[in-house]
Amino acid sequence: MQDKMVSEHFGNVLIIGLGMIGGSFAKALKNKGVATLFGADRREAELTLGVSTGAIDYAARLDEQTIAKMDVIVLATPVRAMVSVLKEIHTFVRPDTLITDVGSTKGSVVDAAKEVFGFSPTNFIPGHPIAGAEKSGVLAANPHLFERHMAIVTPLPESDPFLLDKLYKLWEAVGSDVVGMDVEHHDYVLASSSHLPHLLAYTLVDTLANSERSQDVFKFAAGGFRDFTRIASSDPVMWRDVFLANKDATLATLDLFTDRLSFMRQAIVEGDGASMFGVFSRAKSARDHFLRLLEQRTLGAKAEVKSISISLSSVNAVKGSVSLMGDKSLSHRVVILAALSDGVSIIDNLDLTGNVTVTVQALRDMGVVIDDIGLNQVRVHGVGLRGLKAPIAPINVHSSITSLYLLLPVLAGQQFEVSVTADEALLNRPISSLLAILSSMGASVESAAADCLPVTIKSRVSKSLDIALAQFSRRLSSAAMFACLFAPSESQIILANDDGEIDVDILKAFGANVELEGKRFKSTSSVLSATNLTLPADVNKTALLLALACLCPGSDLSIENALIGQNIGSLLPFVDKLGGDVDFTKDVSSQLPQGKVKARFSQLSNFELLPEDTTRLRESLPVVCVLAAFTKGVSKIYGVRSLAYYYEDRIMTMLDGLRHMGVNVTLDNDVIYIEGGSPVSGSSLDSGGDYHIALAMLALGMRSRESCVVHDCQKLLEEFTELESVMVALGLQCDVAR
Repeated sequence: MQDKMVSEHFGNVLIIGLGMIGGSFAKALKNKGVATLFGADRREAELTLGVSTGAIDYAARLDEQTIAKMDVIVLATPVRAMVSVLKEIHTFVRPDTLITDVGSTKGSVVDAAKEVFGFSPTNFIPGHPIAGAEKSGVLAANPHLFERHMAIVTPLPESDPFLLDKLYKLWEAVGSDVVGMDVEHHDYVLASSSHLPHLLAYTLVDTLANSERSQDVFKFAAGGFRDFTRIASSDPVMWRDVFLANKDATLATLDLFTDRLSFMRQAIVEGDGASMFGVFSRAKSARDHFLRLLEQRTLGAKAEVKSISISLSSVNAVKGSVSLMGDKSLSHRVVILAALSDGVSIIDNLDLTGNVTVTVQALRDMGVVIDDIGLNQVRVHGVGLRGLKAPIAPINVHSSITSLYLLLPVLAGQQFEVSVTADEALLNRPISSLLAILSSMGASVESAAADCLPVTIKSRVSKSLDIALAQFSRRLSSAAMFACLFAPSESQIILANDDGEIDVDILKAFGANVELEGKRFKSTSSVLSATNLTLPADVNKTALLLALACLCPGSDLSIENALIGQNIGSLLPFVDKLGGDVDFTKDVSSQLPQGKVKARFSQLSNFELLPEDTTRLRESLPVVCVLAAFTKGVSKIYGVRSLAYYYEDRIMTMLDGLRHMGVNVTLDNDVIYIEGGSPVSGSSLDSGGDYHIALAMLALGMRSRESCVVHDCQKLLEEFTELESVMVALGLQCDVAR
């Protein structure tokens, strides 16, 4: 956050109480040159230091002559001293003088003002900076203490709006982010976030100090103990006053914590590791969320993203056998269904990289225990269809559109209100069709603007679905299928495309009563049951290796765990039709369609992709374009303009790459013509940070007649983390320049 330009002068400002907070506030205003600073303190030594250190301009007394000329009075005294200080000054205060404070409780301060004035003065507006340190006195004053920290103002119904605006500007002048809050809410929030932690720290240290083993406890205590108990070094008098002043809110928070502590004690007694892990996971998630918020406030700038390039050597042959990490798209779906099942599921070969971590974290945020028990293997403790818990903060899907589409119908089926947000790239992306599914479920959805994120979802009476999808989108089809799980009776979806087989296979693996007849999906109410699954290889990674094997003479490639099927977006059936030398053997023991694929070099035939084929292969179109460049004759691809804009943009970028490598490409209306058989040669390609384009460009670059560098590959390495090890296993040279 950049410092705000300060142009306002606040006149004469009196700080009553030159402790660390009062002194820091005075020093900050003085450094900005926006006020004439007066200080009052019952400790003469602090007053003298205040002037000598430059914190204030003048030492002052609380008499009529001083008080009457003040424009702003800041009460920075202990909470329990408020009444006596207000009694001393109230008869001298002008009606247009802003009176505020910096205490951590507001209810007691408001009561003090009413007791002294006999009413709630319009010029008295409480405030509280969320900043401090375990030091005291004016010598600890820090003029930068409030920068990039929040300051809370708690106006009352009768507060003067002009003075309220002045208070906002006063805190903004010292670099604070100012927020408004009502008095009662402030006291309960601070009882939880500040007061209770201090109470726990003081009590823990006191308990251990009075134990029989106190000497050894402190002797062997390490950084964790130091960090947890740091705030026990704060001023005991101040904190005694805080707890006495904010008794009701502190007790309510303490009772809640005591109940949870008792729960944890019982979990330890019973050896209930799953419950403990669930609490620890949710707590870690909540604290990570807090740290992200803190980092955003303090840094105020995005971290620099370093460009990554991959250098490729021309490939003669692809030989070897590999097993690839599980399909990323399926990983999202399977971990969600496992979380919604009754019982414990073990998922093997789950891709826990890239955007899948967003889905996993969202489920953990909602109380699902997901144990990492091995390499790409997790144990998911299902909570049932409606067993998720309300998250402590909005669910953030970051840049993961798959997480967004799959999680929203699940959230609409729960019993709590929840908000969903994302990174900037997704915030302006309309999701009207997805939100329409949620409305069909009976959920209430409020979007920020024009059916875009962020959205707030409120569950209502569940409804059965009977809808027809007009949009060709596998994610949307999956979202509709997931929505049907929460319907009270039979539901029916007419899909826009016929690639829903794999979703149905997964749903059946978890015991769902679903059927797919052509494009008609039917579901009846059912309970999901835990299962054990091993996921097949990622289709995009498979497509890269399959393309290389088919294009490189002498190749003999085996992929041991490929995803096999006619309508699942896989490149296998397409390559087979082109005359590719591919064989697949299905693993009949698997619940999902997977097995071994062998691919060898072959001369591929040119082809025509009709619009429906283009839609089915939309995820693999960049690789399809590369294959076209090495066929005999001209290949034609129809219907690209009818795809979603991001698929069209991806293809246009890929065509530019082909042209750069010497391939003759023509775009005529809605038809792409790619002439195969031309020499492919070029030293540099740019993927534009797109994962699918980068995969295809790797295949294109490896078939180039000269060494080639593919730039902007950071997204590729996030998604294909095992790229380098796979290349080594197949004897391919691939150097990553980070």
